[in-house]
Amino acid sequence: MSDFNPSQPAPRLVSAGMVDEWSYLLPGPDRSAFVAACAEAEADDRRLQAVLSRYFSTWKTSLMADDLSRLQMLATYVQIRDYIKVICLEDDTEFEETSPSESSAIWPRHEDGQVVAEALGVGLLKSMLAARQLCPDRLEIRDKHTIRERSDPETAAILARNILDGADLAVTDFVLRKESAMTTFIAAELSTEHQGQGTKFSILRKAEICLSHNLNSNSYWADQILLHAPVLKELSLSFSQPSHMPHTPSFILHNTTLPALEKLEISMASLSVPTIMTILSKSKQSLTGIKFRLTTLVNNSTWAELLNRICNEFPNLTWFELTNLSEGPNGGLRITFLGLEKDSVVGEPYKNGLKLGLKSPVGGNKRIPWVEYGGPDANHVLRIVAQYAVAKPVP
Repeated sequence: MSDFNPSQPAPRLVSAGMVDEWSYLLPGPDRSAFVAACAEAEADDRRLQAVLSRYFSTWKTSLMADDLSRLQMLATYVQIRDYIKVICLEDDTEFEETSPSESSAIWPRHEDGQVVAEALGVGLLKSMLAARQLCPDRLEIRDKHTIRERSDPETAAILARNILDGADLAVTDFVLRKESAMTTFIAAELSTEHQGQGTKFSILRKAEICLSHNLNSNSYWADQILLHAPVLKELSLSFSQPSHMPHTPSFILHNTTLPALEKLEISMASLSVPTIMTILSKSKQSLTGIKFRLTTLVNNSTWAELLNRICNEFPNLTWFELTNLSEGPNGGLRITFLGLEKDSVVGEPYKNGLKLGLKSPVGGNKRIPWVEYGGPDANHVLRIVAQYAVAKPVP
């Protein structure tokens, strides 16, 4: 018998009857191919492990009807359940985002768009996770609406909150992202080592969150990730509200528990310089990279001011990216970095790590809406970039 991966169970003594029984856990089109692949592997553990991993490592379920029954059965098969590394929850209806039809969605919802968890097998899944019948490395949820019901990220993520809290899972990496107007994607990388220890987000190191409300006390994800994730190192923050609506996270302005970040990305946001500097208040020595995309500075803040403060107060920068920035009321002033393209401005050796996006619209003025730099002289280069951050009225 050949060696096998010790992190996987050993599928020894697998009979044709067992393989046939396991095949009924799979969607109809996959069953015959699975049986044939197992027969071809015969008694070779390594080959059989590869087959089981291929068919069971990612498990998609709607947690309803036959899907739920198959998940219950799967949890009883000790020889294969540990192959499940990713559990994907989603309404298994095929959605057409250009179609106005709402009749095909199977997940029931409350009036606010929240999934009715009681109508799904959420409780059963939580009990399986808590009992370690299932020990995935990753949990994914895709909340899909029809075109008449646009997905709200924080409402969609209530289902994830319900599962993560109820099963006492330990999260190391979290994503709450708008994939489109109708779809919100949530993913949690899990530490099975810390499961059941009440860690929640205390070992979270990386997070990407899209918030639908101003950062206030009603935002569960802002509170948990900004204030209760002490070892968080990489944060990507965006908002699903229209860009002209300012986001004023007053509840963090005087908080002393913000994490020391190494990397911060802000996009689709309207913020002031004091707010951004507060988010970074514990990151003076740790911050190495920063990115702003589709971001508007409000309350009389300017990009020249913010960029100068960053290069002066964060000495260990090695990378920055600035894309499609604006300032002023309703983002009426668009930032261009025109002039940076001249050889004499940045100079050697700093220009080696500098990338610029030059736009020359027909009949319009040239502009540079995008600047990126990576290298040991990021602070020096950012200081030059700040001098060329010019605000011009949007045509």
